[in-house]
Amino acid sequence: MTRRNRLTLAATVVVAVGLLLPLAGCTSDPVDLQATTAANLQGEILEISEAAAAGDFATAQSLLTAMQSNLRTAAASGQVSSERSAAIQSAINLVRDDLTVEIDAAIVAAEAAAQAAAAAAALAEKQNQENAQENAEQAQEDAEKARDAAKNAAEDAKEAREDCLEDRDRVKAGECN
Repeated sequence: MTRRNRLTLAATVVVAVGLLLPLAGCTSDPVDLQATTAANLQGEILEISEAAAAGDFATAQSLLTAMQSNLRTAAASGQVSSERSAAIQSAINLVRDDLTVEIDAAIVAAEAAAQAAAAAAALAEKQNQENAQENAEQAQEDAEKARDAAKNAAEDAKEAREDCLEDRDRVKAGECN
């Protein structure tokens, strides 16, 4: 996932959940979300969005689960109205779905990268074997040429000695050893 996509997901977290958490308590009507609970949930949203922006989707998902648990506790103790709790839970579900998609995409990308690396390693091994085979063939060819050159040199030396032995003056001079 690109940095831009992570930042978009983080912004989605803030928008999807953050807009549902404005601080309450400014009116005389019954509070549907207590200010301290709202502040706690907003702090959790910030942590989730930071983890998502950093590409740490597993941590973001874990933090989202903790936030959901805290929301349930707050709803059970009357700190959040059932309507507000349901709205926040809907936003949590949307964010969880997005995180699940990102985690699944990261897994698929990691598997594809592993397969590509394995294919590259196999190709490199094949190339190394081909290079070794070519080197062995070249060494054999060089050895055959060296044998032929040594044979030719021996024949030339033999002919030179025979020529030398045919020349009596050179034999008398001791040049044909």
